[in-house]
Amino acid sequence: MSFLTRRSKRREPQYSDDLRLANYPHPYPDGWYRLLRSKSLRRGEVRYLECLGRALVVWRSETADDVFAMSAFCPHLGANLAGGRVCKDRIECPFHGWQFTGDGRAAHVPYSDTVPTRVATESFPVQEVHGQIFMYHRSGGAPQQAGEEVPYPVPRIPGVDDGTFVYRGHYDAGRSRMHIVEPIENAVDSAHFGHLHNRLTVPWTRFPIPRTAIEYTSRLDFDAARGSYRMPLLVETVFNVGGRRMEITRTKTRVMFTGVGSIMNLTIKLPKVGVVEIVQTYLPISPLDQQVVFHWFAERSVPRLLVRGAVGGWVSQWRNDVRIWEEKGFTAPPMLCRDDGPVMRLRDWYRPFFPASREASRDSSTRSVEPYASAGLPEP
Repeated sequence: MSFLTRRSKRREPQYSDDLRLANYPHPYPDGWYRLLRSKSLRRGEVRYLECLGRALVVWRSETADDVFAMSAFCPHLGANLAGGRVCKDRIECPFHGWQFTGDGRAAHVPYSDTVPTRVATESFPVQEVHGQIFMYHRSGGAPQQAGEEVPYPVPRIPGVDDGTFVYRGHYDAGRSRMHIVEPIENAVDSAHFGHLHNRLTVPWTRFPIPRTAIEYTSRLDFDAARGSYRMPLLVETVFNVGGRRMEITRTKTRVMFTGVGSIMNLTIKLPKVGVVEIVQTYLPISPLDQQVVFHWFAERSVPRLLVRGAVGGWVSQWRNDVRIWEEKGFTAPPMLCRDDGPVMRLRDWYRPFFPASREASRDSSTRSVEPYASAGLPEP
């Protein structure tokens, strides 16, 4: 039975979005974004979504399990396709009955023998992975099309594919008023771990456990990330109880950022117990509004209570970060001291995922930016 937590409440904004956004990079970097749970979209169903600065219609074929994502507004005269219906492997407009295939092409006009042959509306690459529906989004450039080649796939979890991991739960954390770049920026900021995350709390809450603390060591693995679309963060934690370090609690975690962090995979090795894998996703509803969802898996041998505790511990610490992220701006360039993490090196790594950098690289005669080459990554 899956552990399901109540959806978190959204706080009202207290700060001006315009002032906070002044220095941030583009709000919608290139990458894969989780849209929906697979089970929430049955055959023949249609869903309307607004995200990534777009109006989208997401639908599943009646005749197969294929999922499609397209611009929501009919290219004929602008009706919302979400009000239409699925006819076998096409979607039908509610206004004039035009039908479109999943790649955005007009396939049938009920009152005419003339059907436009060009691509009519923008469509997007879609992948279903481990019970979730993802869409590849690219900002700027030519309109996207469902069948186009994408730079990299949605990451898969080998343990889920081979059956050694099982699904253990899902948590919709609601929406957080933050820019999508914050989690990966947070990873390089090793100094904040000891200041903001040093208290051990009751899982799923912010209640501190008396006389306990957490000690951290962390580093971004730039060598593994070189030439790749993924950035690994390696973290070790150990609990301190009553001033005594408890080595038996030492835990190793690898946090893998895919792209700028729309998908984060956390591989937590619980000492002498087993492995828990958390997938955390961010979907920008608007520049400072992220839909955040967690789902997780574990080795069959890991007790459910320990899985719940590990996930709840991570979510509790994440909430401490969210309190800061929802009120901060972006400093460019930042004022750093000698003992800060390699902030500028990280920004150099993730810059090519943003459209302004991509345009600059095309205009440059001296070099091109290619962040997506496949590269071997270390096992956790």
